[in-house]
Amino acid sequence: MYHSLLAQRVAENRPIRVGIIGTGKFGGGVVAQLSQMRGMEVSVIAELSVARARHAYTVAGRLPADALRVANNAGELHDVICSGQRAIVEDGMLLVQCDLVDVVVEATGIPDVGARMAYHAILNRKHVVMVNVEADVTIGPILRRMADSAGVVYTMVDGDQPGCTMHMVDWARSLGFEIVAAGRGTILYDDDAQGTPDTVPQRFGFSDELIERRTINFKMFNSFRDGTKANVEMTALANAAGLVPDVRGMHEPSVNIEEIAGAFSLQEEGGLLSQHGVVELANSVAADGKSLLPNPLKMGVFCVIRTDHPFIQEDLQTYNVAPGGHNNNYVLWRPYHLVAVEAPISIMNAVFYGQSTGSCLPTPTAECVTVAKRHVEEGELLDGGGGYTVLGHCEKASVARAERLLPLGLSVGARLKQDVAAGQAITYDMVELPTDSFIWKLRQVQDATV
Repeated sequence: MYHSLLAQRVAENRPIRVGIIGTGKFGGGVVAQLSQMRGMEVSVIAELSVARARHAYTVAGRLPADALRVANNAGELHDVICSGQRAIVEDGMLLVQCDLVDVVVEATGIPDVGARMAYHAILNRKHVVMVNVEADVTIGPILRRMADSAGVVYTMVDGDQPGCTMHMVDWARSLGFEIVAAGRGTILYDDDAQGTPDTVPQRFGFSDELIERRTINFKMFNSFRDGTKANVEMTALANAAGLVPDVRGMHEPSVNIEEIAGAFSLQEEGGLLSQHGVVELANSVAADGKSLLPNPLKMGVFCVIRTDHPFIQEDLQTYNVAPGGHNNNYVLWRPYHLVAVEAPISIMNAVFYGQSTGSCLPTPTAECVTVAKRHVEEGELLDGGGGYTVLGHCEKASVARAERLLPLGLSVGARLKQDVAAGQAITYDMVELPTDSFIWKLRQVQDATV
């Protein structure tokens, strides 16, 4: 399917030209994977640190240093790409406005930057692969509507957990199954929610060499362990699949793989849920908060499907699909997600087929809201997901609107007007927002048109 189309691109000397904004661990990983493929190339990297971009090209991409050039304006960028060399720009606007770029991969992880870059990429009729989930859950619906109007694709990324789970949801729905719950595994120890960026090397076991070589972002990796990233990702999945969280922050029980279908069944069937059609998390840490379960999902993904047809139930059980919910629910699962490795699939789907891996619906069903990580005091500045002050929790969009809960993606730089207790959700009325940010302005437009 893809291979023959890529081969045709090679034969025509017309590779898919990819621009990557941000070369942290993910961006560098995409450069590495594309370096192994024919018919696609990373034509330009936008990165504030030229040294980091060079590192991505030469170490991850295995390109010689003389194959790279820094471009300082649109004309230079055009000439570098046309010459067959690879370009580095410090200004992402040069990348998104370049006529030679087919697909923009936004991988900064910074909500305001992601919003600005994706917005202008779509205005310039570029497909956008939105790795920046933090931006997507804040202003994804309006970007999706813009992309549809422009005739381009706005998509989540394959290989990341929302994209992998979306494949399972689409597969199940296409075959006529009902979605009871869909989500991902987590590894959440009892003290992880209080984690700070300073503790990332210790908690992950990262060496100084690995931190430098893979350009580890401590704040981003802290969000992986304090629970924020999982909540952000499940908000993205909910908005793409039309699902909701059953409760704020989801149940996230400690479950082995074979227990998932039972746990994510209705309460009257012995499960935790009050409704079907939810996003959820399966914690791999035992109830003691300290040890791993014997057969956990870890960083895999799952989908609990439902059928009341006896023939199909019999077949699923014959193939050892673990049941729950009085044998009406069954868990499909995948034990891995290959973040940057599978990202090119989203690029190819956008270019070759005009399709997304998954994209937020025009009207959101969920919101990632801001919750105090610790007792925070009047006058303090909030620092967003993965930082020292707040967590993100997945909540129903209807509840977030009714209670005026502050979206996590707008929390960076917000100043508290009152003390807030640990675990309390933060509302718009509790903060003074930096209203000069691009993402805030775009969110106002989104809220006015949803």
